[in-house]
Amino acid sequence: MIKNKEIILQEKTDKLYAHVKSYLDDMDSMSDTSDFTMDNIEIMWGSLEDTAKQIIRELNEDMISAVNEKEVIKVKKKSMKKEG
Repeated sequence: MIKNKEIILQEKTDKLYAHVKSYLDDMDSMSDTSDFTMDNIEIMWGSLEDTAKQIIRELNEDMISAVNEKEVIKVKKKSMKKEG
């Protein structure tokens, strides 16, 4: 019922992967410096968490936009006929 489900999945997976990779690369670079403090780690972790939540929100928005409404209505009508 969701149109372009695989495309949406790939786009969001790629976006999330890029942010996680960047986080790990930044963390790795920072680990060799005096900036590698709990405060900075928590800031970066919080930023990654916010980004992940945003990507999940986008995923849900894209999924809802891609729902094939005709199929949903057809399924609903079938279930209503079975009940009544």
